[in-house]
Amino acid sequence: MNKEKLIIIGGVAAGASAAAKARRTNEFMDITIYEKTSNVSYANCGLPFYIGGLINNRNRLLLHTPKSLGKRFNLNIFTNHEVIEINPKNKTLLVKHGDKTFEDNFDKLIIATGANAIIPKIKGIERTPFFQMRTVEDVDNIKNYIERNNPKTAIIIGGGYIGVEIAEAMYHTGIKTTIIEAKNHILPNYSPEIALSIEDKIKASGIDILTNRLVTEVKFDNGKYIVILNDNTVLYADILFLATGVKPNVELAVKAGITLGETGAIKVNEYMQTNYDFIYAAGDAVEKFHIVSKKHLFLPLAGPANREGRIAGCNAAGGMLQNPGVIGTSVVGFLDKVVAKTGLSYEDALAAGFDADFVYTEDPDHAEYYPGYEQIFMKLIYDKKSKKILGVEASGNYNTARKVDAIASAIYGDLTIYDLENIDYCYAPPYGSAKDNINKAGFVAANQDRGEGFGIKPQDFLKIYNENSIQVIDVRTKLEYKAYKLEKAKNIYVNDIRDHLDEIDKNKPVYIHCAVGFRGYLATRFLRNLGYEAYNIIGGLEAINRIKCI
Repeated sequence: MNKEKLIIIGGVAAGASAAAKARRTNEFMDITIYEKTSNVSYANCGLPFYIGGLINNRNRLLLHTPKSLGKRFNLNIFTNHEVIEINPKNKTLLVKHGDKTFEDNFDKLIIATGANAIIPKIKGIERTPFFQMRTVEDVDNIKNYIERNNPKTAIIIGGGYIGVEIAEAMYHTGIKTTIIEAKNHILPNYSPEIALSIEDKIKASGIDILTNRLVTEVKFDNGKYIVILNDNTVLYADILFLATGVKPNVELAVKAGITLGETGAIKVNEYMQTNYDFIYAAGDAVEKFHIVSKKHLFLPLAGPANREGRIAGCNAAGGMLQNPGVIGTSVVGFLDKVVAKTGLSYEDALAAGFDADFVYTEDPDHAEYYPGYEQIFMKLIYDKKSKKILGVEASGNYNTARKVDAIASAIYGDLTIYDLENIDYCYAPPYGSAKDNINKAGFVAANQDRGEGFGIKPQDFLKIYNENSIQVIDVRTKLEYKAYKLEKAKNIYVNDIRDHLDEIDKNKPVYIHCAVGFRGYLATRFLRNLGYEAYNIIGGLEAINRIKCI
């Protein structure tokens, strides 16, 4: 009796996960992986940290060698083998190895071809030996180049996730670096007020950031890179990185008649099947279904790729797992500053048809009286009709990722802003607060929804700031006020406001702020109870300053 044969095209996140799960599901299947590079299973998200020296052993990036993965799961693994053609009708593949090609047959097939780098249309780019950070071979080339040439300066084209991580790697190697980003701020997938903390940290480390700039031409002359921008700025560097995003690698699938989705990535059902029920696909080559927006999107992240590979491998081997979709949870950092997000941004929520709103909060990551606390700034997005949480973006320290993870679970569980008020989170002074950051985001959002918050967003406040018909009260301490302030704001400390009512005109709206919003809320509620038309500026002066910097 012949064994049923499964072939997986591609390794790394989706392909290797698919192979392992297929074997756990079916011990008797013949499973083969064809991988066009020399490594089948490696931590590609760890590559920048190896260049920066935070991971000092290259072997730690190699989760499995072809030999170890093959031995553990009884797999046939062929590296440096590129599948160049799929024939669904005959269930055959054409494989290229070196100068030779050969045919192989399959019963089930999983396509895990990943994504390709987007190479922008820049004059001279095809003649310029730039570097990328996608494979083990890439980092080997970078490492060797740095050791041989001892570069002093670097230019990174692109300020997204990979661009920021390359910048940190260059910081650790002592190479003076410039990031060039076409959008108006780095990490353009984040709201600018969230990305600001990373941008400030990068600049403070000595790295230059040029936004709203396009690279029009690059040259490589006598070991020196020359980069020309659309404003005629000319930059010079010893090493050049391209980090301008990726697109799904679907050429092989298209030639085989496999259907693409609206995003240009491979279309699959909940079982990861393509339009051929015996051909599955997973990873960055596949479009995702967003659980919140109910729309399809291209989302090249390692977490979804691993889970999709697991589902595809199980089902190709006879199982029946389903993929519910993604929420879009991600995180990136620079040194000790972190930004993370999940779900929909405010703009995406509006585009998806939600009656969306958002609030800002900024609170310590653990009890304020315990040493070493740091602030976490959060933007919580919710639907005003259903009260469901739609998304969150946050910036702060390492604990930021854990807060966003918790809200990802809340979104997955269809929870509302009112649920966030009441969820129990861990509390001990070194680790959290009695009222967690997430609880407080729930308090602010729920108060707004109940009509008890009397809040105004800093964006809306700044539109009316110069009007003579309003008054602004800063309820921070005198020392805080002296350190930095709004010029129009009058300082009355929150504890003293009852003694200074004669200084507040009851016939004019009064806009109140503190540093992050809580003391402003207390003062607003007090004045409201006395009949004043008082509004608390959500997120306080910190949020105002973030918006002013955009």
